[in-house]
Amino acid sequence: MEEDRDAAETAAFETRYPTPALRRAALGWDGPDSLASTDFARDQLAALPAGHPEDAESSGHADAKGSLGALGFLVLALAFLAIWVIGVIALFR
Repeated sequence: MEEDRDAAETAAFETRYPTPALRRAALGWDGPDSLASTDFARDQLAALPAGHPEDAESSGHADAKGSLGALGFLVLALAFLAIWVIGVIALFR
């Protein structure tokens, strides 16, 4: 219920999930808004668009995973290149 809400928790949630689409995804609500058990919950869900969080601005987690993957690929590519260069040098010695 609204009277049970903690302002600090609400602010933290809204800071962590800055867009309505990300907030709805964080709640994990997949069904229609009409299935919510209270009027307050239905009103709150109605304020959040039903869409995919990928359509909204990124929360940073996906970007971090992509960056980590790119970094890993770069390290492997540099290691392969270093081994290849060492092999070419050894070949002509």
